[in-house]
Amino acid sequence: MDVLSRADSREAQFRQAIRDSTRLPTAEKLVLLNQLRLRLAAVQMKGGRMNQARETLREVDTASPAAPQASLLMAESYRLSGQPNAARDWFLRAAHHYPYRPVTLEGLISAAHDEQKQNPGVAAALYSEIDKQSRYALGQLDQLQHAGRVDPMDIIFPSRLDDAVRKTVLRRALRHPQHNLLEQTGQLRESVSAMLTLQQRHKTLNRELNALVQQLADYQQQRIALQQQWERGQQQATALTEQLIPNDFSNEQMAIRQTLTRLRNQLTRQQSRLAFIEQSQQTLPAITRKLEMQLQNLNDTARSQLQSSLAAVTQVLDETLAQYRTILIHMLAESQLQRSELLLLSQGRH
Repeated sequence: MDVLSRADSREAQFRQAIRDSTRLPTAEKLVLLNQLRLRLAAVQMKGGRMNQARETLREVDTASPAAPQASLLMAESYRLSGQPNAARDWFLRAAHHYPYRPVTLEGLISAAHDEQKQNPGVAAALYSEIDKQSRYALGQLDQLQHAGRVDPMDIIFPSRLDDAVRKTVLRRALRHPQHNLLEQTGQLRESVSAMLTLQQRHKTLNRELNALVQQLADYQQQRIALQQQWERGQQQATALTEQLIPNDFSNEQMAIRQTLTRLRNQLTRQQSRLAFIEQSQQTLPAITRKLEMQLQNLNDTARSQLQSSLAAVTQVLDETLAQYRTILIHMLAESQLQRSELLLLSQGRH
């Protein structure tokens, strides 16, 4: 493997470099530390210290750029130790954790070549995985490019494209050999920032809109119930009014007057509440439309910013997609060829 072929016997120097790297800023430390661990593990493997190498590889951050190589080296350590089944499991694990990446597929095909004579079953499993992933990724690229033009939004942000394939393309675009995508286009950075803000605002507006819709539904239910209560109260007030006798201040009449007063106060409050609900039902739809217009304006602004740098961005993405497609086609063809050879060898043995 590539890392293994470059490894040397300077284990002590790598260990010292690892200790020294802890004093670096966090971002630099994350990148360098994991790369140094890869190199140290490769040195340990070259010296036949597979268990030590595996311990070193387990320390590699699974979210770092070095993680796929660490997983492949872990599998390679088992292959070199004469444990083909464990090696196969680790290679497939790497393929499932870091799918569709050229570094992963290249690692699988290299291992499959090495195992083709001694462990054809392992080689067949790896070629099958390469075939499956290459086909799927190519199918995703076909969908992405079916209209003949790539929308950068489909790659920069989550879209209909499979997320693992999308992130693979985006990572390769950001590491384009001639163009540093983020540094080259300041407008793109602004566009990305604007779209991230838009996504967050979109979530907030959706919550606000959903709350308004629910509020309208609640108000409608309240209005119906209050209207019914108000009508019953009016009927009770009318009935009590009919029982009043002018200038009669008996206990019975006084009780009727007190009940009537309370009832009228309650009817007044209900009438105010009904008026508030009625006003809210008239104003809330306008608020909803205003929120929707804000969202549309944000979207238009973000897309306008992106359009201004579209030509440069599209060039990088087109070149990246072409390179990625070429790699996938090569991987697919190679896996099919080797699987055919394995099948012929298997038939020859029988």
